[in-house]
Amino acid sequence: MYKKKVKVILKNIKKRRLELGYTQDYMAHKLGIQQNVYSKIELNNIKLTACRFLVICELLEIEVTKIIKGK
Repeated sequence: MYKKKVKVILKNIKKRRLELGYTQDYMAHKLGIQQNVYSKIELNNIKLTACRFLVICELLEIEVTKIIKGK
């Protein structure tokens, strides 16, 4: 169940990023990481930390609960 929920969260992050027209490069720059690292986060190849998750939600201007629930 945990893995399934993480996939949903990452899918919702990507969906919101695309809605806003943000590139992975833009997100990576704002997070202070390289684009390939950000890509690996979205692909679940690198674990998304709670701190980074909160910053991503802030950058995407969306509440944490909406990303988790997918609304």
